Amino acid sequence: MFSFLFFLNACSYSESETEQANRLAKTYQLDIKTGDTRLFFPEQFAVSDGEPPILEMEMTTLADSSESLDGIEAALTTYPQGFVTEVIDAIYLSGPMLMEGAEAGGTYSSNSIILVNISDQNGTNFNFENSLKGVHHELSSLIYIRSPFVIFAWQALLPKEWEPVSSNYEALTQNKNIGPDYENGFLSRYGKTNAENDFNIYAEFTFVEPEKLRELAATYPIIAKKLSLFITAYTQVFPEYQQDFEEYFTRTGLSDVAVEPENVEMTIQLDLSGIKPQISQ
Repeated sequence: MFSFLFFLNACSYSESETEQANRLAKTYQLDIKTGDTRLFFPEQFAVSDGEPPILEMEMTTLADSSESLDGIEAALTTYPQGFVTEVIDAIYLSGPMLMEGAEAGGTYSSNSIILVNISDQNGTNFNFENSLKGVHHELSSLIYIRSPFVIFAWQALLPKEWEPVSSNYEALTQNKNIGPDYENGFLSRYGKTNAENDFNIYAEFTFVEPEKLRELAATYPIIAKKLSLFITAYTQVFPEYQQDFEEYFTRTGLSDVAVEPENVEMTIQLDLSGIKPQISQ
């Protein structure tokens, strides 16, 4: 009887949130933490004394972050071992985040990403989905800014009459009832707000919903061209991971539907100085 009870107790063991965070940190060589948000506040959002804050973050705890940790773990398993640590050193979880007063799901700094965990949303799938997609979303910005050719070529594929929104607040408060614009290559309304956000949404689809993206690329030529540029960014940013990503894009069928854009006109002017971290919706 004692042995049977011991077996039941052993089988019912549940990993704590701290243990899960530590395991992921060891496996992926990343810090995965919560705590005082001032310790991981993105440097690009700092303001002078007396100026209103651009970015506001509340604290959360690992104990409230089980679903977010599951989302992070699911996202990290997508990438080749060692790839993520080439880009970031840490993933931080904050509580509710406001950017220019609008609710946001995450952001990034030069060497980390920050994802929102809303304890009141546990049990709704929000935290899992926000972290699952958020890892891909925020990480992709750091791939994007390392890929000047892709930035240049991506701009060339945007509609001539298109203009980016003027602020993060405007991007985050877009009418959510307005759907995607597949004909013009935008996978979501949020992706239409600026080129980097567009690239971010392609990352979400590529690594979370590759089957849907494959279908869309097979139907809409402009999506197929953007997908080709996205594949270029990930296969060329770090040569040592090229084969791993090529295998992923082949395995998911995305390589089969990607279409390389025609020669990009060199007369297009692109100012890279204005590129700065954006936030996820």
